[in-house]
Amino acid sequence: MDAAELVHSVAQDLTALHDSDLIVTGLVRRVRAGLGCDLAYVSLNDPASSETCIRFCDGVRTTAYGSIRMPIGTGVLGMAAAGVTTESPDYLPDLAKLHIEAVDVAVNEEGVRAILGTPLRAGGNVVGALTVANRVAGHFSTKQRALLEEAALIGSAAIEIYLLRREIADQQRAFNEELARLRDSASASIDRLRLSERFASALAAGKGSSELIKIATSILGGSVRLAEDSGEPPAVGTVIPLRPGVAIEFAGSDARLIANLAPVAANYLSIALLYENAIEDARHLRESELVERLVDPSSRKSGGELKTGLSGSGDLQVVVVDIEGALAPRSALSDVRRELGTQAISALRRGSLIVISRADGDVLSRLSRVLIDYRHYGGVASTPSSSGLAAGYTEALLVTRAMRSLGRANEITRRSNLGVVAFAIGDTSDGAKGFVDAQLGPIAGAANRDRILRETALAYLDAHGSVSTVAVRLRIHENTVRQRLDSLDRLLPEWRRGPRSLDIHVALRTCALLTEK
Repeated sequence: MDAAELVHSVAQDLTALHDSDLIVTGLVRRVRAGLGCDLAYVSLNDPASSETCIRFCDGVRTTAYGSIRMPIGTGVLGMAAAGVTTESPDYLPDLAKLHIEAVDVAVNEEGVRAILGTPLRAGGNVVGALTVANRVAGHFSTKQRALLEEAALIGSAAIEIYLLRREIADQQRAFNEELARLRDSASASIDRLRLSERFASALAAGKGSSELIKIATSILGGSVRLAEDSGEPPAVGTVIPLRPGVAIEFAGSDARLIANLAPVAANYLSIALLYENAIEDARHLRESELVERLVDPSSRKSGGELKTGLSGSGDLQVVVVDIEGALAPRSALSDVRRELGTQAISALRRGSLIVISRADGDVLSRLSRVLIDYRHYGGVASTPSSSGLAAGYTEALLVTRAMRSLGRANEITRRSNLGVVAFAIGDTSDGAKGFVDAQLGPIAGAANRDRILRETALAYLDAHGSVSTVAVRLRIHENTVRQRLDSLDRLLPEWRRGPRSLDIHVALRTCALLTEK
């Protein structure tokens, strides 16, 4: 095939074919056949990476060769892509060419020896290369070189059409993607508006947070609930904080639906919760103020004795309960008020639940039953009159903190039931400190090392000498536990043996309570 026939054939493809890929593929096949070469291929330049990449090929056997990416200006292909017709009669040993190791591997696997490449231009710029190759070494003839350059001229027109159509296709794809995004955005906005209307209607009708959660669940599907906000990312689903410690949790639904509607649900639920809490606080405002003034004399405007307003006569008791969780205290307060009615006055103070009633065992039993579903620590103290409630509150609060330090959950008790450590929260705290100093000596200080050793010693005695249990409890390696125990053995000889271990155990527990106090 001479140059005229090759150009005529490619020109016919340009007019007859509408698929630009087929036009360039036809160009490569006709060039290979016209020049009688083993391989022919077209590479296109990538300005972003400064590489030329083989896009169309004929006669190539290996995937590696057909996907070569070569820096522009290197080798035969890279030089042609830079705008210079280049030839190598035997490429791999040709030291005049700048070689790329990965490309040389592909060339060797394909068995290519001789290579001839010429540039392809579009709009006056070099956009790629038209290249032929043989699996035997040897120079290309002058006729072959001329035919390749002629083919590159008509081939440049094919490449220009290809690039133009690819640009149009890219623009069409980008347009379609933007159109789809706008449709999705409009649809999402409509969904948010509809959900907002349902929530607003529910709030206007006096519905509360529970009704709003039902609406959110019906629309989002899966599970929607109020939960504790741990601050950690959830294993599944989505968590949106509503206020410190409280969040709304979405799980088991379409992720895109949640991403779109969950913030709307969270906003309205936050409003509902604030409204409910405000109503509850307003309903019991006088009760909360009375409890505050009874347990904190400094909050009173006058020095006269306050009355509790409780029916009956006899001693009074004040209960202080620490309830775990951000949602639980307010929920427990509502349950207590509902259960005890006028037999008690109650409020939340500094995160703790306070209940004041007559010193009646039945009230305490009922209170314990109400709190059975909450993890809590409680203390109770009695007083003959309302003037002693402040002191009773202080004692009950200390007992509550002691119960937490002792790990005695879900129990409400008195100071007298704390055993040998009761003196640590009474009037003999000076004596308790002296006892701690005498027993713990070298580790009784406030230094971080002392605190860590006391923590390890207490965990060890609580675990009856189990190193593995201590490691799990303190979240450290067993070897670290043993190292700390060795340090304790040096500082407190015989601390974990015989009667001495009891004194140390009591001193460690007392020290923890004094620190809490």
